[in-house]
Amino acid sequence: MTELLEIEHASKRFATPDGRFITALDDVSLSVGANEFLTLLGPSGCGKTTLLRTISGFEDLDSGKIHIDGRDVSDWPAHKRPVNTVFQKYALFPHLSVARNVAYSLEIAKAPKPEIQARVGEMLELVGLGGFGNRKITQLSGGQQQRVALARSLIARPKILLLDEPLSALDKSLRHKMQQELKSLQHEIGISFVFVTHDQEEALTMSDRIAVLGHGKIQQLGSPEDLYRRPSSAFVAEFLGESNMFDGQVSASGPRDAKIDLVLGQSVSVAKDNLSEGQAIKLLIRPEDVVINPPTGSVGLTFSGTVSETYFVGTDYQLVVQTPNAGPIRVTTRVGFAQSPTVGADITLHVPNDAIHVITDEAA
Repeated sequence: MTELLEIEHASKRFATPDGRFITALDDVSLSVGANEFLTLLGPSGCGKTTLLRTISGFEDLDSGKIHIDGRDVSDWPAHKRPVNTVFQKYALFPHLSVARNVAYSLEIAKAPKPEIQARVGEMLELVGLGGFGNRKITQLSGGQQQRVALARSLIARPKILLLDEPLSALDKSLRHKMQQELKSLQHEIGISFVFVTHDQEEALTMSDRIAVLGHGKIQQLGSPEDLYRRPSSAFVAEFLGESNMFDGQVSASGPRDAKIDLVLGQSVSVAKDNLSEGQAIKLLIRPEDVVINPPTGSVGLTFSGTVSETYFVGTDYQLVVQTPNAGPIRVTTRVGFAQSPTVGADITLHVPNDAIHVITDEAA
């Protein structure tokens, strides 16, 4: 993958009114490839928006470097960097038409009028707003305004498009539609997107890679599947989707597997190397990997419990099962209405060995 954006040892602190300093970025290094959709994901205050603003030039780094297309742009002002930003509130001009909003950067650059008209028309067609050029911004829906903001940012042909939670103001159904359109648009135009969100589902759906941030550091960087299935820490596991977590200790370790004794009394063998006898670990089990009422003789972990909560979420049922030794266990199951366990039902839960993930790093 050709690296288009390179961030090297980026650090940034902010002073508080009482004279203290808050570290927003703590020695962050990150690369973004050409035509890549990279998402910065994390809770409020983790540093993701600050990182985006340092790439755009709206914030200066205290230390570190930013290279775009091989050039050091760390000291370049925002208007000279080959990037554009789509903001959460779009920042459109309500007194201008759709076409004038999209054309704004070209008009400022004094591009020839025929070129402006041609490129505005091209951009509006690209985002599905052909024929909307003469409308006022106030006449558009939220989704249409978001498309105008995209067209305005793309018309300058940036090397990187930065998106700061641009879908957060949309309702759920429109948000899902725009997620699909954004991903499709990114592939069509072939430029790199750096997308900021705190929505885990949004990040998993749209990204080529995800950087999970916490406390100003990148906690883990990888593909959506890697982060979901193989989180490196409890912080990442619990932030990315629902999880069941159990404490355990390594009782025996081989070259390719290990035996884990759980605090709750069971033992299980897992495919995991580089563990040491006596080492404290956590076992991660995703709710969708839990099997209800398994066949006799199933290998793995087995729990008995009583259903305390049920939720119907479209094609799936989500259950909370109270167990005597392991506490509440979350389960996601795709069964028919007639087979769905009801509150108060006693059931057996099973987790096969290959669905158990060992976490050794609890740093956040």
